[in-house]
Amino acid sequence: MRSQHIRALTGVRFFAAIWVVAYHSTRHNFPFLIEHHHDAVLAVLPVMIAGVRGVDLFFILSGFVLTLNYMDQLGPRVRLRPTLRFLWLRLARIWPLYMLVILGAAVLRVIRHDLWDSAPVHQLTWSMFARQALMVQQWFPPEHGHNSWVGPAWSLSAEWLAYLAFPIVVLVVARWRHRLRARTLFVLSGVVMVPLVVGISVRHDMGGHVWIARILCEFTAGMLLCAAVSRLDLTPRVRRIAGLGAIAVVIGIVLWLYAPRHFEIASWSPVYVVVLFVPLIACLAIGTGPLHDLLSTKALVLGGGLSYALYLVHSPMLYFFRDATHYTDVLYLSDGPRYYAELLYLPVIVFVAWLLYRYFEEPVRKLMRRMLDVQFTRATGPVPAPASDVREEALDPGSPRI
Repeated sequence: MRSQHIRALTGVRFFAAIWVVAYHSTRHNFPFLIEHHHDAVLAVLPVMIAGVRGVDLFFILSGFVLTLNYMDQLGPRVRLRPTLRFLWLRLARIWPLYMLVILGAAVLRVIRHDLWDSAPVHQLTWSMFARQALMVQQWFPPEHGHNSWVGPAWSLSAEWLAYLAFPIVVLVVARWRHRLRARTLFVLSGVVMVPLVVGISVRHDMGGHVWIARILCEFTAGMLLCAAVSRLDLTPRVRRIAGLGAIAVVIGIVLWLYAPRHFEIASWSPVYVVVLFVPLIACLAIGTGPLHDLLSTKALVLGGGLSYALYLVHSPMLYFFRDATHYTDVLYLSDGPRYYAELLYLPVIVFVAWLLYRYFEEPVRKLMRRMLDVQFTRATGPVPAPASDVREEALDPGSPRI
C-alpha cells in the first residue's frame, strides 16, 4: 500500500492541538484573567477563545489526508477486503490510545470523587463504557450531562462516523476527480460547507446536533479539496503562489476573529472562520515558502505526531491538576498562583503526550498494522508533495491525528 506525507499538514496539526488546549485553559481561568490581566486578555481573547475551532481544522485535515492516501485503493469500486483493511488501519491509528486515555480518565474521575468529591461518577456505568469503547457516545448522547468521559473525545466518535462513511463517499469523489475540472471541485468543496453555515446561522453556535453537519461537511470538504488539488499542474510558480496564499489566509483568519471588536455587524460571527480553513489546507498542501518551511521543521512535525495524544490527555490532566491544587493542603494554590502554575504545567502535559506517542501509540499501531502484514511505501500521487518533503521519511499513511 502506498502512502503520502505532506510535512506542512503534519506541522499544522500541532498548532491545532495547542489551539484547543489554549481554549480550555483560557475558558476555565477567564474570571481571573479578566480581573488581573484585563488589557492583555482582551488583546488575545479573540484568538484564544476561538481555539475550539481547532477541531474543525482537524476534521478538514482528516478528509484531505485520508483521500490523499486511500482514494486510489478504495475509489474505483466497492470492495470488501480493502474496506475492512482501511477500517482496521483507522482503528490501529486512533483506538488503542483513545481507550487508554478513556480508562485513565475514568480512574482519575474516581480518585477526584473519592478524595475531593469534585468529579461526577454517575456516568461511569457499563452502558456508558460500551458507548465509549465503540466510539459511538456522540451518536447517542444522554439527556443530561456529558456524553464522553474525556470531553475532547467526542470528536473521535464523530470521526469514527466519517471513517465508516468514507469508503462510500470516496467512490463519488474518485469519479468526480476524473470527470470534473479542478475549479469545479474547488467550488464543490466550498458548497458542501453550506449546510454547516446554515446550521450555525439557525442555532447561532455549533451546539446540539450541528456536530453532524460539522463532521460530515468539513470531512467531505477535505476530500473534495484533495481531489481538486490533484487536478492542478503543480509547477514551481503555482507552488509559490499557493505558499503566499497560505500566508494570506492565515492573516485573513486572524482579521476575521478580530473583526467583531471593531465592526458592529450583527451577522458577523467568529464561528464562520471555519470556511477559511478550506483554502488554508489547500495552500499548505501544495505550497512552498516560509510558512511551509516553518511547519515542515522537525520540531513541528514531531509536534504534529504527538498532537493526537496531546489532544486527548490535556483535559483529564488539567482537571486533576486544578483539583489537586485547590483541595489539598500541601499543594494548595490560590487563583493567581494556580493559573501561573498551570502555565508551567502545560509543558508537562506535552511531555506526557510525547511519552504516550513514542512508547504506546506508535508501537501498538505498528503491531496492529503488522497483523495485516501491510507494508507502506511512498507514493507519487495523487498530490505530489513539495521536494523538501520527499527527502524525509513518512510518519505514516493517512495520519489525521485528531
